[in-house]
Amino acid sequence: MIKIFTTKDYHLLTKLNEEIQTFHHSIQPNIFKPYNNEEVTNFFKTTLNSENSVAYVAEFNEEAIGYILLFKINFLENPFQYSRRFILIDQIFVLNNFQGKGVGKLLLDAAISFAKENNFESIELNHWTKNESARNFFNKNKFEYFNEKMWRGIE
Repeated sequence: MIKIFTTKDYHLLTKLNEEIQTFHHSIQPNIFKPYNNEEVTNFFKTTLNSENSVAYVAEFNEEAIGYILLFKINFLENPFQYSRRFILIDQIFVLNNFQGKGVGKLLLDAAISFAKENNFESIELNHWTKNESARNFFNKNKFEYFNEKMWRGIE
């Protein structure tokens, strides 16, 4: 049975992050750095100590198999947009061997429950265009596009 629970264990998230950071580096090496255990550990240690972040871990047979990292965003009103409160999914990851088994859905469900319990209006995320499995997963789970980024290199 898969268990989902909150965590502040930055060493655990650091270990889980290695596979996804290595993947991101392989598809966008000009943006993503190679995995660096010390730097990733410091990131998660600082992030998990913030009151604006929440992390959940998925566990199967007492083995961590995935995680989701959320940020609470309070966007202040300005002359162009109304204020809004939303959850930003900064990272979601399931180990390759456990993908396609409902683990990601359970992690998303935890984020949705957290957002509802804390009166957030929505959940937002982004993913890299070359990550087709992420695109398919988020579409399947009722996320829709509302803003698209583009870029152009300068030759």
